[in-house]
Amino acid sequence: MANHRSLRRLAFRCSTPVLAAAAVAATAPAAHAQDYDVIVRNGRILDGSGNPWFRADVAIDGDRIVRIGNLDGATAARVVDASGLYVAPGFIDLHSHADRAMTSEHAEARRAKSLNSQGLATVIGGADGRNARWPVADEIAALRDGGHAMNFVPMVGHSTVRRQVMGDDYERPATPGEIAQMQALVREGMEAGAWGLGAGIEYRPARFSTQEEVVALAAAVAPYGGFYIAHQRSEASMPLWQLPSNVDDWPVDGLQALEETIEIARRTGVRVVASHHKSRGRSSFGRSGHDTLVVNRARADGLEVYLDVYPYETFGGGARPMIPRWSLVHDSIDSSGGRDSPVFGGEGVFDDARAHLQRRWADPETRKKIGRDIAWIVDHNGGPDRVVVVGYPDSAFVGKTLAELAQEMGTTYQEVVVHMALNGDPDVLGGAWTRGYGIHEVDIVNYYQQDYTATASDAAVSGVAGVPEFASRPGAHPRHFGAFTRKIARYVKELNAISLPFAVRSMTGLPARIVGLDDRGLLREGYKADLVVFDLDGLQDRATVLRPDLYSEGVAWVIVNGVFTIDDGEFTDALPGQVVLRGGRPVS
Repeated sequence: MANHRSLRRLAFRCSTPVLAAAAVAATAPAAHAQDYDVIVRNGRILDGSGNPWFRADVAIDGDRIVRIGNLDGATAARVVDASGLYVAPGFIDLHSHADRAMTSEHAEARRAKSLNSQGLATVIGGADGRNARWPVADEIAALRDGGHAMNFVPMVGHSTVRRQVMGDDYERPATPGEIAQMQALVREGMEAGAWGLGAGIEYRPARFSTQEEVVALAAAVAPYGGFYIAHQRSEASMPLWQLPSNVDDWPVDGLQALEETIEIARRTGVRVVASHHKSRGRSSFGRSGHDTLVVNRARADGLEVYLDVYPYETFGGGARPMIPRWSLVHDSIDSSGGRDSPVFGGEGVFDDARAHLQRRWADPETRKKIGRDIAWIVDHNGGPDRVVVVGYPDSAFVGKTLAELAQEMGTTYQEVVVHMALNGDPDVLGGAWTRGYGIHEVDIVNYYQQDYTATASDAAVSGVAGVPEFASRPGAHPRHFGAFTRKIARYVKELNAISLPFAVRSMTGLPARIVGLDDRGLLREGYKADLVVFDLDGLQDRATVLRPDLYSEGVAWVIVNGVFTIDDGEFTDALPGQVVLRGGRPVS
């Protein structure tokens, strides 16, 4: 990581009026001499409200911010010179997969450097409706016992409680009695300190749930002031698990999925978040215009509807095959359950995959079926000119799109996909690692310009040396190392699509408001001492699809609960994170 030493002064103009409190803090008379634990001096304060920066000092005692203003004459055990740098609340990630690492036995994984290095101080659990441990009390205990670098906000996972009640018999609507049992588990989790219900209703087992089930479980968090956050039922022209070859009813598209989330808010009164929201797939490019109209109308009706969005045109945690799995298995394998069918996880299922594909590809009718499914998968990933080969035995393929390879080989992109499956790495499904750019930047910008859109990473902890479970893999998503820094570097600095205070609010004050945190997300006296100090000129994400494990530059200090986790650009290996329980009660 780079430090902050090469600085240029910037003048920042913004028409939004400064809060009276900020103005008073910036012009207050010098404090009487006093000893503090930490003073961050002379920084440009972005307080997380969305207002312009003001110059002030920040004093910390223990794990609290105790003074913001002119602290000339005051002393501290540690003084940070933030001249020319920006001081903001520690960033908050509404959709994080850090929970498995933060509850693991590996201390290096619990330090979560790939995420903390971006300025993150707090992550929300229960992503996609899954808990790392169950019950919630056990998850809290695992976090407390091991220690971790960032704060953790526990949630109740819809899929977790559905599995608890229905076991493996989940491929159906739940009965009223089963829904009542799930509601009891949700209430148990809320009583343990969870903040709301997380869902992933495009995935098993939750994709078999009805809207009535989800409404009932969301209603169970309402008495606690909880919220609902969901990976929705679809983000594209059809759900991720479907293909043209196995659609047997009307496919749910992304707009219908968003309308379902809004309906949950309407029927329960809880705050709702369409999480890592996107217009996914070439056929959905431009849908953000319709999405924002629908959300704006819902908010005008008095519903608290929010989005969180990550700053990339590519999605998915790892590289993925462009060929349908059913084409690679024996005829005796029942793959009618969809792309995510459990049969695909069975041992030996893909033995002789090349022979099965070659046989099917030689049959004209089956060839058409395979070609149609490839076309949808490729479209879903952005189209042949936006799907890139990131790993293949023949290095001449790497870095090229399917369209480029098809032109070079004088064939169709479907033929290229089959060629790679038949001739590539036998240990890789589909023969090649590929990554699609299935989100258009015009949609990202449109979502980011809305004042109800928070920032998220959808990232797990990555790049942990010596721990394969948390290692960086070929074609991995760069968001693991760069989501929050990229939000500023790309959409504030490069594109000038949003202002810096607006971007910081989307990472701090807004997610804190959505969750219900009353002492984090803003720089305020009495709030928890979660801070990030960064050099705007030098702030830059560096991770790419081909090099996904590169740390960002420009984050100079990160303070979590008053303790430095990054000090002058270097990791400290401290584990000061707290489990933040509903009501603001931390478990240290």
